[in-house]
Amino acid sequence: MKNTNQITTLEVQDSLIKDREITTASQAESALMSTREMSMGVWHMINTVANDVYRSRLFPVSSPQQAAAIMLKGYEIGLGLMASFEFVQVVKGHVGLSPKGALALLHNSPRITKIKLTRLTDDKHKFIGYECTMTRDNGFSHTERWTLDNAVIAGLMKPDSNWEKYPENMCKWRAIGFCADIAAPDVTAGMVDFMIRPEQFGVRIDDEGNIIEGEQRIVVTSEIVQDELYNEKTPTVTLAELLDQYSAEEILKANGGTIPGTNEELERVANQLIKESQENGY
Repeated sequence: MKNTNQITTLEVQDSLIKDREITTASQAESALMSTREMSMGVWHMINTVANDVYRSRLFPVSSPQQAAAIMLKGYEIGLGLMASFEFVQVVKGHVGLSPKGALALLHNSPRITKIKLTRLTDDKHKFIGYECTMTRDNGFSHTERWTLDNAVIAGLMKPDSNWEKYPENMCKWRAIGFCADIAAPDVTAGMVDFMIRPEQFGVRIDDEGNIIEGEQRIVVTSEIVQDELYNEKTPTVTLAELLDQYSAEEILKANGGTIPGTNEELERVANQLIKESQENGY
């Protein structure tokens, strides 16, 4: 295969993460994503929400402990508790960022000033690979390239494999992953394994950075008592819904430093946060 004579440059668009905005720390906290501190209030909230998340079956978690671990990992790297389930995934017992999640953090980080993705073609305009360059706010820049030739040398181009079916996606995300691993390990916490070696986990990555074709099995190991489900008055707002819109710190502050546990507390906190948002023009 010839070296590239024609390069079509594509800028990584925010549309790759347009399906869902991530909830992050404030701008000042964002600069310290990798060292985001864990308070006892947030830790207790994670454990409280973990059981509800597991029982709701809204996310593919196998236990409350797994749900808590996902939220904890997401919180540490700057994600909101509920957004963690969107971007932090567990595949074959391995915890990592989905490619979309990693890219969301990279776009959101003030440490990364530019991401440039280049589609490589030969002199006949035939696709041969991708090249990714990331530049940090301190001037450091790094470029990684991944081509079809690299995939052949690595023994990845096998019959009926994802590399044979989706070569462009596999090259694109591998180039981004390898580049992020060098240029921004503090932003992604080094959790780019699903980008740089997805075949090891039996998954592939679609064009928007979602992990697909990985079957996740949820085993219900405990019975849910019917009285717990139906005897309690259905709340008008849940803690999970509050976390989807506000940070854990804001919720704790609105409830005097404790986790809202009753329906009355949840409604009072929701009303207060809505009022504060309106007053601040959010």
